[in-house]
Amino acid sequence: MHTSEWISFEEMNSLLCDEEDKEIKSWLLEEGPITERIKSNGHFELELVKDKVDFVRDDEKSFLGNIDGRIKVREVYLRENNKPKVWARSCIPLKTIKEGLSSLGELGNKPLGDILFEKDVFKKKEVLYSSFRGEFLKHYWGRKTKYLVNKLPFSVMEIFLIEYIEFKD
Repeated sequence: MHTSEWISFEEMNSLLCDEEDKEIKSWLLEEGPITERIKSNGHFELELVKDKVDFVRDDEKSFLGNIDGRIKVREVYLRENNKPKVWARSCIPLKTIKEGLSSLGELGNKPLGDILFEKDVFKKKEVLYSSFRGEFLKHYWGRKTKYLVNKLPFSVMEIFLIEYIEFKD
């Protein structure tokens, strides 16, 4: 559940400016594949939760640019040593798969980052940040990124399952 609206880098940067914010901020600002970061710290596993044409919220459609047509939703947990580190949700319009890059529709148990950072066809267009409340009142931070491939959009939302202490003295 969101505890804040989606905000810009500048707003996130002003909120996460203390020394204890360094770890979560490093995840939010990670430029390379998250899977590589997890692999560098332990055993990596991808748990595929959903991979099908599905309902997409209005805010997700708006972020994509209100593209028409059906959208494939892919949800995964990225695990480090069997512990969830990231929950990710990708919204990939079928038009983007068909006319942009067909391998986006054929990921299966392969991490999206494996193609996202291999190919030069992707352009990062926008990144927004938000905080979330999980079970047992834990607080997390996440980001959503809009990419273009052959001028067609798709988005990736990642929630970093690293507890963040929201209330500071």
